[in-house]
Amino acid sequence: MMSLRTPLLTLTLITLFMSLGVDGTEWSVKYNPTEICVLKGSTVFINGTFTYPKDHEVTDTFWVIDPVKDVESVDLYKRTEFSGRIHYLGDKQQNFSFRLSNVTNDDQHMYCFRVSVNTPVKTDKYLYYPGVQLHITELHVNTPPEVTEREAAVLNCTTTCSLTDSPTFIWYKNGRPLSSSTNPLHLRPVSSEDAGSYMCAVRGSEHLPSPAQSL
Repeated sequence: MMSLRTPLLTLTLITLFMSLGVDGTEWSVKYNPTEICVLKGSTVFINGTFTYPKDHEVTDTFWVIDPVKDVESVDLYKRTEFSGRIHYLGDKQQNFSFRLSNVTNDDQHMYCFRVSVNTPVKTDKYLYYPGVQLHITELHVNTPPEVTEREAAVLNCTTTCSLTDSPTFIWYKNGRPLSSSTNPLHLRPVSSEDAGSYMCAVRGSEHLPSPAQSL
C-alpha cells in the first residue's frame, strides 16, 4: 500500500484491498473488464463495483486517468477534453461506471475510480489502481496485392487491438452489403465480377466503416 499526500487529507493508492470495518466488511473493488478495445468515434462504457465497511460513509466518487504518486488527480468531469462527452452512471454506493462518447486516440488512458469516505475517526480518500486500460482502434481492410482469376482471395478486416464484446463483422462491396459476416472474407474462386471496392464494419457501428480498398 502506498500513500499520496494532499494538503488536507490522506489519499491512499490501494493495490490490495485489505481494509476492514468494525463489522468485518472488507473493501472490495472490481473493474469489469480491465482491458477495453473500441472503435474510434464510438461510445464506451467503463464499469466497476465496490463494497466497503458499514461504518464508513461514502461522500464522493469520481473517475481519474493515469494517476501519479504525490499528484492530486482531477475528476474527469472537470477536464476540458472530456467536456460534453462523459456521463457518470451507477448508484455511487456500490456501482460506479461512466459512459464516454465519440472516443478519440487521445482517450487512451488508464481509468481509475476514486472515492472519499468518512470513517468513525477520520476522512479518507481511496484511489483504486490498476484500473481499466482503454485502447482505441480503427478498421482496415487488407487485400492481396495481386489476384489471378480462378484463384482464391482472402480479405481481412483488421484492428490494432482485439475489439471487446466479440463483434460481428459486415462486408461491403462498392457500397453494398455482402451476405457474408465472417472475418476474414474468402472469395473462391475469384472472377472478374469480384473486382471492386471493399469495406468492412462492425454490426451496431455501421457508421464507422473502414476506408475502402480495391481488389
